[in-house]
Amino acid sequence: MYLAKNTGSVSRVTEPRSINSAYKTIVGIDGAISTATCQSNGGKYFTLTLQVPPIRLTDHTHRKDIEKFMRAYFPATLKTLGCR
Repeated sequence: MYLAKNTGSVSRVTEPRSINSAYKTIVGIDGAISTATCQSNGGKYFTLTLQVPPIRLTDHTHRKDIEKFMRAYFPATLKTLGCR
């Protein structure tokens, strides 16, 4: 949640909500953030931030699509990276 509410443009997510997932994941109306343990030369964690091009702050119609994307894409990315 800290990353989602931060004022930085890389991680800002509007109206973030945690979802029940195998990974720590928040989904907003204009993006999402997932993070998991991933041992590599670069560190101990992998975090993926998704930002959807400008969406009206009153448009909540994309939240379910964003969640569906993260549920499919994030685990596939972890597998590709060889995370244990």
